[in-house]
Amino acid sequence: MSKRDCYEVLGVSKNASDKEIKKAYKKLAMKYHPDRNPDNPVAENNFREVKSAYEIVGDEEKRQQFDDFGHGAFDENGQGRQGGGFGQQGGGFDDMFGGMFGQRQQQQQYQPQPEKGSDIIATIDVSLEEAVEGCLKEIKLPNNPVLLEVTIPAGIDSGQRVRVPAKGNPGSLGGPFGDLLVEVHMVEHDTFRREGRDLYCLIETPFTTAALGGSLKVPTFAGHLNMKIPQGTQAGRKFRLKGKGIKAMQGDLVGDLIYEVVITTPTELSYHQRELLEQLAETL
Repeated sequence: MSKRDCYEVLGVSKNASDKEIKKAYKKLAMKYHPDRNPDNPVAENNFREVKSAYEIVGDEEKRQQFDDFGHGAFDENGQGRQGGGFGQQGGGFDDMFGGMFGQRQQQQQYQPQPEKGSDIIATIDVSLEEAVEGCLKEIKLPNNPVLLEVTIPAGIDSGQRVRVPAKGNPGSLGGPFGDLLVEVHMVEHDTFRREGRDLYCLIETPFTTAALGGSLKVPTFAGHLNMKIPQGTQAGRKFRLKGKGIKAMQGDLVGDLIYEVVITTPTELSYHQRELLEQLAETL
């Protein structure tokens, strides 16, 4: 079966420019490409014919051979009998359309998947008592009129976060909601200072009790208790009550309650009190 003229196949004149030939080829190749015409043998044959024609007249050397000798200048594979093939010169079909259709196939295969929404971070103030015992707190988020209830676990510390599932931003394409992360801010306490699981407390001790010894009523979270003060106690001395601090949020570890002595002296003395102190000072 005789082959059609390459220019006729591409629908251009013999005097067409390289740009016109390339434009015609791209148009026909797109029209007859197998990806656009599945199970269509006629389109497949047309595509092969268009490709074969362009491999000849799309190459300057081959085009000259075709103009001089027609199809007789080439073997059955379209290779010039006196030179290398179009593939050796570069710019073949795969270079021009392979990436284009491969990318299209990848795009067709890719389907966007539902994604989880982003998390929302909020801050909440927690008192020391609430952190020690654990509690329920309510929090209001921007653009949400509903108060959310958050469980604050016992032992939580400043900077730690509580995660509330599915209370964050909505997901995309029907994906699940993100989470709400509530970051705790510990409110300063009037009596106790917290360091990890330990609690610190300053206890005012009269100078007479510090010198002579005695007992003081000191605060704890379970109420007050009497603590013995040894004779000759100095300012800054610390007394540790084991297991009277804060229980860890996880596990069984419990911190200590540490008292630090602050010695107080009277600011006003009667004449008799001053006289007694002066007599004492003379003996020391």
